[in-house]
Amino acid sequence: MGEALDDPGGAGLVGFGGAPVVALDALAPAKSAAACFFGVDIDLSKRFGDSSDGAAAFVRRWSARMGPWTRGHRPSAVDVGVLTGEAADVIRGASEVTARAFAAGYVPVAVGCDHTVSYPVAMTAARRHQDLTYVYLDAHLDLGLHLDHDRDGPAGAGAPAGVHNGNFVAAMAAGGAFREIVNVGARAWTTYDDVYGAGCPVTIVREVDPAGLSALRGRKVHVSLDIDVLDPVHVPNTGSREPFGATPEQVVNVLSWLADHCTVVSADVSEVLPDPAHRTTAEIAMRCAHELVKERKTR
Repeated sequence: MGEALDDPGGAGLVGFGGAPVVALDALAPAKSAAACFFGVDIDLSKRFGDSSDGAAAFVRRWSARMGPWTRGHRPSAVDVGVLTGEAADVIRGASEVTARAFAAGYVPVAVGCDHTVSYPVAMTAARRHQDLTYVYLDAHLDLGLHLDHDRDGPAGAGAPAGVHNGNFVAAMAAGGAFREIVNVGARAWTTYDDVYGAGCPVTIVREVDPAGLSALRGRKVHVSLDIDVLDPVHVPNTGSREPFGATPEQVVNVLSWLADHCTVVSADVSEVLPDPAHRTTAEIAMRCAHELVKERKTR
């Protein structure tokens, strides 16, 4: 597993959204469907947008003041640390943490840098949960025009060569691991290109509105939030800004609907740029992540 930035016991640390920090080896079985947060603090394979290295630590630090809310509304949420190191090692580590969180009865939630972090988490979830739907809120489709097999990428760590933050969804669609892949909020001008046409492997829901999600009712879902689905007015510190985006309220409404009407088995949030001038982005990201994992007693 990638090297953890934290001391093993988490003494004196405040976790994502103010959640308590515990060592992964000390993770006790969950008594409710609680979030198990972990961070990935390097860009795994970023080809588009500015570097977001250090985003997990940034989100963790600047969402800490949410602690009183988290203790009251998500008291069973935990944070098991932040991974860093070489990309291949961190990808393997993200898969391992996800699997161990599942084994303990938690909903694993990764806080990453580039959106490629979604690949190891979602693919690990798909291996555990049959008939899983991948839902991603993103201004871009991340399909690419093709997979760049001749370029370097996180190969050998559970991802095909050439996979990066601009095409990883195409890799997941080609693998057939998911019942359906659904994008919510694609609005970049390139998402209207005819190259995606009738053969597009993704169901696109343009409006960030629960009204367009009724077909997902009752499904098991992995939910991925690329923070650039929000308008740059609300989150200026993201690497691939697009105009005419969603408000935080719209995104929270969609995530709340998914939490209430689907079974959220895992999640991730990514593409925040570390920028102390825009600290509230960290709180928006964590409030959205918390909205997905509403605590319910496990059966």
